[in-house]
Amino acid sequence: MDGLRFAVLGPVRGWRDGGELALGSPQQRSLLLSLLLRANHPVSTDQLVDDLWDEEPPLRARAVIRTYVHRLRRILGPAPLTSLAGGYLLTVAPGGLDTQRCEELVGEARELRGAEEHPRAAAALRSALALWQGEPMPGLPGPYAERQRGEWAERRVTVLEACLEAEVQAGPSGGAVAELTAATAEFPLRERFAELLMLALYQAGRQADALGVYRATDARLRAELGVAAGPGLRELQRRILAGDGALLAPAPLRPGTAAVRPPYRAPVRPTQVPAALSDFTGRAAQTEELRTALLATGTVPVATVSGLGGVGKTALAVHVAHGLAADFPDGQLHVDLHGADGRPTRPEDALGALLRSLGVPPDGLAPGLAERSAQFRSLLSGRRVLVVLDNARDAEQIRPLLPGRPGCAVLATSRARLGSLPNAHVVELPAFAPEEALDLLGRVVGEQRLTAEADTARELVRLCGHLPLAVRILAARLACRPGWTLARLLDKLSENRRRLDVLRTGDLAVESAFRFGYDQLAPDQARAFRLLAVPEVPDLSPSGVAAVLGLPEDTAEELAESLVDCSMLETVAPDRYRYHDLLRAFAQRLGPEAESGTEPDTRPGTEPDSGASADAEADRPAAVLTRLAVHLHAETVAALGPAATRAALPGTDAPRAPDARAVARGRAEFPGIGALVGQYAALPAPTRLDLVAELLLGCSLLCETGQATRPLGHAAKVLLQTAVRQGDRTAEVRARLVLGRLLTEVGSEPAALGELIRARDLCTAHDLPGPLLALAHASLAALFVQIGRPGDAVDGFSAAIAAWERLGDRRSAAAELLDLAGAFTELGRFDAAARVVDQSLLICHQLADRELQALALDSLGTIAHDRGEFEQALRHHRAALALLRPDDRRRTGRTLLRLTESLRAVGRGDEAVEAADRAVGVLTLDGDRRGRGLALAALGDTLADRDATAEAARACRSEAYDILAAIGSPEADRLQALLGPGRPTDRPRRQWPSWLPA
Repeated sequence: MDGLRFAVLGPVRGWRDGGELALGSPQQRSLLLSLLLRANHPVSTDQLVDDLWDEEPPLRARAVIRTYVHRLRRILGPAPLTSLAGGYLLTVAPGGLDTQRCEELVGEARELRGAEEHPRAAAALRSALALWQGEPMPGLPGPYAERQRGEWAERRVTVLEACLEAEVQAGPSGGAVAELTAATAEFPLRERFAELLMLALYQAGRQADALGVYRATDARLRAELGVAAGPGLRELQRRILAGDGALLAPAPLRPGTAAVRPPYRAPVRPTQVPAALSDFTGRAAQTEELRTALLATGTVPVATVSGLGGVGKTALAVHVAHGLAADFPDGQLHVDLHGADGRPTRPEDALGALLRSLGVPPDGLAPGLAERSAQFRSLLSGRRVLVVLDNARDAEQIRPLLPGRPGCAVLATSRARLGSLPNAHVVELPAFAPEEALDLLGRVVGEQRLTAEADTARELVRLCGHLPLAVRILAARLACRPGWTLARLLDKLSENRRRLDVLRTGDLAVESAFRFGYDQLAPDQARAFRLLAVPEVPDLSPSGVAAVLGLPEDTAEELAESLVDCSMLETVAPDRYRYHDLLRAFAQRLGPEAESGTEPDTRPGTEPDSGASADAEADRPAAVLTRLAVHLHAETVAALGPAATRAALPGTDAPRAPDARAVARGRAEFPGIGALVGQYAALPAPTRLDLVAELLLGCSLLCETGQATRPLGHAAKVLLQTAVRQGDRTAEVRARLVLGRLLTEVGSEPAALGELIRARDLCTAHDLPGPLLALAHASLAALFVQIGRPGDAVDGFSAAIAAWERLGDRRSAAAELLDLAGAFTELGRFDAAARVVDQSLLICHQLADRELQALALDSLGTIAHDRGEFEQALRHHRAALALLRPDDRRRTGRTLLRLTESLRAVGRGDEAVEAADRAVGVLTLDGDRRGRGLALAALGDTLADRDATAEAARACRSEAYDILAAIGSPEADRLQALLGPGRPTDRPRRQWPSWLPA
């Protein structure tokens, strides 16, 4: 082992006892390089795989590594290269590797310069430079070799710079001038070489030539970079013009003489923050929040901006930094940490760049991460400097870069949340508000052009998801094409499959910004990111995430949270996860079976992996949608009462009385259920149409709030078309029942009548399950009540009761008796109505069903009110309220509304206002939009009874109108009439619903 030595500062070579070794193929030498540059330290197999192939390893990467190690052992001998648990260790003796020898010589030179022994320091650095034998590690494949090649090429330049500096400090030398002239020509933008050349020329008595170097360097910088010469060059020029004798180098030190002041180095005040955007838009609240955080005293404030790619994190940070320039008089540092593009800067390299920006010469940099971090903190101590760290990968990359004493501040941007940093203030940056997006579009394309197509502009930025990068790309495309209308670009953007293709111009592309984030995901995160985009639902609960991924809920939620932490998923409310619209489009473009950075192995003779095939099958869209549908089916069953469950989902057991949490969970899924059913029914060959049809009908029974009318209607339309095409009569009936009930809700009575009659007739003709027939009769009867045909309603409710009795379902029959009582009341047959309610009450007592008993008492109150027996009505309504569970907000709110009417009838205005106000609160908590609208209308009516509160009454009625008109409720007509001509009527309410079947 002692006879082994290696060289990598040139071709990778090895010798044993003076004889050169054949080190094998380029890839085998790349593996050796990875081990050599980590000599005497363990290296894991995973690290070696990454070094050789990064994210695209072959299928048998570990086996290839083992083969290379086996061959190297035969070449080097078994002693130097040993196996460890999960990796390998290559032992190299001191002086056995040229990079080690190089660092030893540089360290020796640093100590000699500290002792002012500049000639000896220059000699040591000359020896270090002699170790380079051309380009380092030429021809070696792999990302690690490529990185090391660049780093050691740069290292040679820094060693050369230190060597020439030591020679200038040693005294006038023609050789130094000649070599500095060559170095300046080779590296024309490195100002330090120009400084040293000026100093060497001045020391040699060539003042004019030294000033000529300054002029040439300044002109070159202006021409190529658009910047003037830096402060170091300018200060040196000034001192040369002034004939400063302190610039003349001292004579070499003799042993025992006192050290003298080292040559000149200009003070540095960095101003590195990039130029701000001239059209920076919006973000006023976030700007002020960051300013306040960064100006906090007593600690080193750390403000972080996180968010998805393209949301404008860097633009905001630069904007804030420029606004704080006066607050940090000692300068502003800026470094791009490349955490978002897969090339994260090592903390020690970032520190090297920061230290050089603060005036530390290359050979003055501390050798290790901990030492450089301490050196950085020392240099910033007592100064007010703002450190801007852009595109950080994670908190660990930033932690060593933090100043240590108050006075400085750090502003960091990252896709990841950086809340674990000390003193961190986290700002989560969302997409633009609609007006901010329009403002940016107008600034680029011109306000006149925007005003001419205002509605189109608003739709354009909506389709961009109000993402700043997307809006900027659209604006750039339009600005370059003055002849285009906004409508032309809208046509292109409206096609979902092409949207990401449209959102690119020049070197800007939304998809590229998203791809950088996706490429950083671990395999399980990447799978979750792709699969969660398959169901086109607005958002998902943790249990829904678990269903989609086919994982335990704890594991699935942890994955979802990790995606939130790296801004690849959003949380819109506690326990709800969603995508930004464009990010969903990107995830869907990847496809559920895509692998991050890998392609399937299709080489001849390669056997398919059966396990992988099974996994791929389980991740296909149909399987993913089915898993979610099964989960939501269970949620709906848990939220429905027994009667409703029996009607929608025959053969399914339901809890006797679902609790409030189950109902809330079920209602939270309304929009998602509609989207899911429509998506599943639109598949080329859906195999579980029964499942999604049951799910949709159950959801429509649970959803009596108007909050999901449109998504459920669209889903029912698609389901109906598929069911008819497949000849599935049961699914067809369920779809028609959903359509009929929704159309009844929005006041489209003729269309509702057609759907419900067809559903009833199909049940009868095809002997479909009895609960469906009962529900068809009851739904049709409810429509008859609404359109003023109570006689037909009596027949329909009676048929529904008979169907339930044939099934032996007494509770459902008792509930239907109450609806029948309502129909009798509409006919003015109050005695018949009361007898029917008494029949229902008898069943309620026998079943000990308090919930149904409360409904019966409420029905008696309605009958008494319609008879004009208002005090009796009050007693019944209050008795009903006493029986209802506290968490049954829906029925409590509706009963309070009927109580309000009876209180108004007897002139108890204060109590009526109190009851109506309580109804508003209860139904708001319940999430019942239609109920809230009715409650606000009732509160407005009670307030209108008092002339002194007319303004408050109008406000309540106006809000009620907004709610009820938005969901198409017929009650909006009365409110619009009460509000009169002062109320805008530009929102047509009775439009033919777009989800009606053709």
